[in-house]
Amino acid sequence: MTLLRTLPVALLCAPALAQGSDDCASAQAITGLGPFSFDASIATTDGAPDSLCLFFGQDDIENDVWFSWTAPSDGPFIAACCGLSSSDTRIATYTGGCGSAASACDDDGCSGSLQSSVRFDATMGQTVLLRIGNYPGAAAVVGDFDIRPARVTNPANGHVYELVSESLGWNDAQAAAQATLNGGVPGHLVTISDQAELDFILNNLAPSRPWIGLSQNLSSSTYSEPAGGWEWVTGEPFTFVNWSTGEPNDISGSGGPENYAEMFASGVWNDAEEFHAPTNQYIVEWGGDGAVIQSNFCTALPNSTGVIGEIRGVGSSAVASNNMTLEASNLPPGQFGIFVVSMTALTTPVPVMNGGNLCLGGQIGRYSQFSQIQQVDASGMFELTIDLTAVPQPSGLVSIVAGENWSFQAWHRDGGALPSNFTNGVEISFI
Repeated sequence: MTLLRTLPVALLCAPALAQGSDDCASAQAITGLGPFSFDASIATTDGAPDSLCLFFGQDDIENDVWFSWTAPSDGPFIAACCGLSSSDTRIATYTGGCGSAASACDDDGCSGSLQSSVRFDATMGQTVLLRIGNYPGAAAVVGDFDIRPARVTNPANGHVYELVSESLGWNDAQAAAQATLNGGVPGHLVTISDQAELDFILNNLAPSRPWIGLSQNLSSSTYSEPAGGWEWVTGEPFTFVNWSTGEPNDISGSGGPENYAEMFASGVWNDAEEFHAPTNQYIVEWGGDGAVIQSNFCTALPNSTGVIGEIRGVGSSAVASNNMTLEASNLPPGQFGIFVVSMTALTTPVPVMNGGNLCLGGQIGRYSQFSQIQQVDASGMFELTIDLTAVPQPSGLVSIVAGENWSFQAWHRDGGALPSNFTNGVEISFI
């Protein structure tokens, strides 16, 4: 598939007349998303070498043509000729005008080809210069390119996604995703809840081989090789499964264990070792309303249903929005429970005399007011909307402040061998 599939029909049908200027000072003015044609078959080399363009021992773009593009909105954008040119292209962007250093540059960013895809930032109304040419020594390029927002919003769930072309290990990719903000909210490696979400990702991002937010928890009570203990980074239920035929198999060409999941261009998944050379992308996701916002820690004990109770926080980790709900699941229906909270997380849980593992330390507060005590419903869940300005602590109610980390757990009555039990623990970093 090509990036053209994501563009409006009106744009696909419009004539692509722009060819580019051989001189930066008279760059061809363009607006919108394209597609735009370029023809560098008789162009000279106008721009200068740049360290950002140093790929495969070459730091220049030969036979270059120039465009002057006006950004229609704020945000990161992508200029790419993936599938739109058969040439060995290079693309650079400049926000400081002719003669300035490049703000971004790419050589083979279209995975599996010699074509280019460069990501750059711009604000609404800003003029960005685009320089397109060929790898030094290669044939002069002719073809098309388009410009699109780097992040796309799924109208079905309000979540935002971005495909990043960078070769990282799985844990490094997850750290990079968490460090990438969208509206002040940190991201995470993508989690996929159903076929509809997967189809949206494939149709709008056109990934080739990215990491996804699925890994094997070797400490899980369900862990076994090769198919046990797989968990999403958000802690949400692992119910939608789309493994490729014969996967996961824990068979690595390098000999290392395969505890992390990548996705092929077709949308099916493969287990891989942490540093997996063919995996050259990752997908970042930011949630809308209902997004899971915590990181999991601590180990729970199975309750009378035979499984481990789970907790998650949904909504927003932004203190200013004060929009967060705690959800507990996999619990015995009909039993009563409460949520507990602390600023101290215990990586080594403490067994409790009347049952379960306590994952919190230090000053522990309880949501135990009459209106806060919940009964587990028939599906094994209970939930409570949390007021971030009134968090119970032994000293009284306190407000959560941006920059603080708070940990939560759910306690519940149990109808089995243990009088009561706990879920796992989750930690939320508030912004």
